[in-house]
Amino acid sequence: MLTLKEVSLRKGKRTYLDEVSLTAEAGRITAIVGTRSAGRTELVRVIMGLIAADEGTVELEDFELDFGDRQNFGYLPAERGGYPNMRVIDQIVYLARLHGITLGAAERNALTLLSHLDLADRGYAPLKNLSGAEIARVDIAATLAADPDVVVLDDAFAGLDAASLRLVMSLLRAHASSGVPVILATDDWEAAQTFADDVIVLGQGKVTASGSVEKLLGDPRYRVETTDTEAAESALASRTGISDVSVSRGEGSVVSFRADDAKTAAAAVAELKSVKNFESVRPTLAEQYKEAL
Repeated sequence: MLTLKEVSLRKGKRTYLDEVSLTAEAGRITAIVGTRSAGRTELVRVIMGLIAADEGTVELEDFELDFGDRQNFGYLPAERGGYPNMRVIDQIVYLARLHGITLGAAERNALTLLSHLDLADRGYAPLKNLSGAEIARVDIAATLAADPDVVVLDDAFAGLDAASLRLVMSLLRAHASSGVPVILATDDWEAAQTFADDVIVLGQGKVTASGSVEKLLGDPRYRVETTDTEAAESALASRTGISDVSVSRGEGSVVSFRADDAKTAAAAVAELKSVKNFESVRPTLAEQYKEAL
């Protein structure tokens, strides 16, 4: 478990992080989402010890991290880099060796990762011969090649096409399942909602919401399209287990509401007249939180 406690970072008159506290659980994928000015990269750099916070602590399993305590963290910065003329496998092995693992272990890990990422046939090609999406997969392989105790990816989904994204997230999920916190900093709300277990919403250097994806999505709203909205609104508002009833008029008139559960919602709608359509909807994380940042 990686924990940040009341981390603040300032430079001159600007506050990049303002008493940020969060937890990334072992075995789970945690996404840090926000706009490009939210402080995501600064937060990642504090986690990695690349910049020192003005206040607060970064702890791993209740041990406060100091300079040099992140030797076995896997880190992929937003500013990607590589060695274009180096063979792919040599690059992965070289970067893994920087973390202190043996040459044999680094080579075995590199071959296994390339296979999982559908790059087995590209391992002995120069990096410059790969496509952008393939290079993005190599970056992930290099990040994981030393079997890191914590994985931190800034701009996590950059350069990945749909096929690469599925491969990468399957690999990250397997790594998290081995008992490792995996942290993804991103401004891709849809990918965060799809692939993360937990989400930290960061806005102007502050945590504005946090929790599991299920918790943050909340209960669904139910929508009834009807030709008699006044009668539907009145009937729904009077029922036990129904709340937050509202009417929107546009192309078709719709009454929306919340219910204690799906069965209660269906029973209430079954007694309405002139129902044209009934559905449940769940606003996305972006719809619920992005506009407030």
